[in-house]
This record gives sequence, structure tokens and C-alpha cells, in this order.
Amino acid sequence: MVAVVPPLLSDRPPEIPQKAGLGDRFHYFRGRSGRRYLFTVVSGETLTDFRNVVAILAEVAPAGRLAARAAVTVDALGRIGPAPDPAWPPAQGQPTLWLVHLLAASDAERHAVVADLTTLPMRLAA
Repeated sequence: MVAVVPPLLSDRPPEIPQKAGLGDRFHYFRGRSGRRYLFTVVSGETLTDFRNVVAILAEVAPAGRLAARAAVTVDALGRIGPAPDPAWPPAQGQPTLWLVHLLAASDAERHAVVADLTTLPMRLAA
């Protein structure tokens, strides 16, 4: 599933990884349900090395938060999709980051995460 995300800002990065010296590699994004999903920053070149994950493309927003612009599932073969949205891939220009969510255990859970993140009215994360 590929979906364009309404401008969805990340919550504050988790404090424990920051205190452990891991910087800002980890970010939470809150879905319509109120659930927070933990994402890890990865390089665009390594995205297809991940299997069975949810990935989001985000850009840096004011105050260091991230603004998610697109959400995808990556299947067991490393394919993004399966049914690309006409807006995919996102336009080039603005510096972007890829983040992956590794905690959704099944294909159904991954699609549910994408749906939760992409069916939001435009709002700021809490």
C-alpha cells in the first residue's frame, strides 16, 4: 500500500535513545487512532534491504520535527507497494529522510499502520 500522508508532524523523539547518545534516529508518529508508532531513520539506499516493514518519507519541519509526506509497506521481497499511488514517488527537491517501523508483525498490521497514519485530518501531533 502506498499512500500520500497529509502533513503529519512527528512527536518529540523518545528520550531514552537520546540520553543513550543515539541522537535523533528515532521518531514517533501518531495515527488517527491516537497510537504512536516508533520509526527509525534509515538511508534511502538501504530501504530495500528491509523486509516486512512500514516506511515513511519525511522532510525536516520547523523546530526539528519531521513532516511525513508518504507512507508505504515494504513486502517480504523488498518491494514497495503493491499498488503505487499516482503521486508516487514523491517529488524531488526538499531534503527527505526515510524512516522504518519494524514492529508491525503481519501484513495486515502493516496495512493498518499505513491506514492509521494516512487517514488523518490535517493536524499537529500531540
